[in-house]
Amino acid sequence: MTDAQLALDGDTDVVIRRRFWHPPEKVWRALTDPALIRQWLSPDLIDCRIDARPGGSFRYDWPECSFSGPILEARAPHHMVHVEHFNGDTTQGPTVTTTLAADGSGTRMTVVMRYKDAAARATATEQGVTDGIDRVYGRIEQVSFPA
Repeated sequence: MTDAQLALDGDTDVVIRRRFWHPPEKVWRALTDPALIRQWLSPDLIDCRIDARPGGSFRYDWPECSFSGPILEARAPHHMVHVEHFNGDTTQGPTVTTTLAADGSGTRMTVVMRYKDAAARATATEQGVTDGIDRVYGRIEQVSFPA
C-alpha cells in the first residue's frame, strides 16, 4: 500500500511507519503467528516461536543468526513491546514498540526501536538493521490468512 518510512529520532530511536491494506487484527496475526511470520519475514527461517503476551518471548533463527527476547507488553491487536537480542547477546539490542492503529479499512503501523544510547543506534544502523525493511514489511500484504 505504501512504502515504509524510516526516520532517526533523537539520539536513540529508529522509527518505522507503514500503512497496510489489512485491518489491525490481520496485521497483528501476521506479526504474532509463527506460520504467518514465516510467510513474510524470511523463507530461510529454521525456527520461529512467539508467545505474544506479557512475560512471553520470541525467537527467530536463521542458519547464520538469530533474534530473540522477552515480550514486555502485549495488547492485541494494537500494541506490543519487546526487547530484541541479536545472537543471544542480552547486553545489546533495542526495546521495540509496535503500535497498530486502524486507518480507514487498513492499518497504520509505527515501530520505534529504542537503543540504549547514540553509539548503539549508530552501530546497529551501520550493521544494516534497517536494510530491506520496506521489502520485508511489504510482504505482509501478500500473507495468506487462514479462515
